[in-house]
Amino acid sequence: MVHKNYKWNISEERGRKMAYDLILDVIKEKNNYIIDIEELTFLLNNRTKTVTITNNNKTKNLTNYIKTVFGGLINFIKDYDNLSLQKKNECTFLKLTESEMTDWIFVADE
Repeated sequence: MVHKNYKWNISEERGRKMAYDLILDVIKEKNNYIIDIEELTFLLNNRTKTVTITNNNKTKNLTNYIKTVFGGLINFIKDYDNLSLQKKNECTFLKLTESEMTDWIFVADE
């Protein structure tokens, strides 16, 4: 259930960008570009300890913000084509698609 009437100290746009950028940073650090959702949740909260996120003047963590504003981490991830969810032995993993794994270098012909 998504609550739109809560008073957050950050905008939905800023929160979305922060969460997406952090997810990409975390998953790119993995050698196979796959991470368990529970590990991702832990790392997101751990990396945003110093970021002040409040709801009605009460301190919250990033995953609580994602759950309240976007309906949860899995719903948030489903909004992006370059991220895919995979289930294996009752565990859910997040995988970065092939197009995001490589860095492109453009060379101009003269």
